[in-house]
Amino acid sequence: MYSKIYNLKFTSITEAKIGVSFLSEEIGGAIMESNIASLSILLDKEGLVVVTIRFDTLEDMNQFVKRKFEVFDSLKMSFSLRYSERSAVAVYTFDREASSVT
Repeated sequence: MYSKIYNLKFTSITEAKIGVSFLSEEIGGAIMESNIASLSILLDKEGLVVVTIRFDTLEDMNQFVKRKFEVFDSLKMSFSLRYSERSAVAVYTFDREASSVT
């Protein structure tokens, strides 16, 4: 599984919340068209947002980057933030299935 990881450090938690809302709409809305296998958007109390997007193929990941780079460019132009991105290959992943406990 191929992953794209974005780190965005906003200057305040308020700005980070706005950024998270925008990312959720823009990337969450593209799950089907981009063939996204997994999406996590994490926010900490210091205003750091970590977006992890997983794909089954390298081609899907590269196509996503080509189509969605403007989402991150828009955030960089709208807010004062530190931004980094990297690609990785999943070595070990565990996700517990959702279940009902009674």
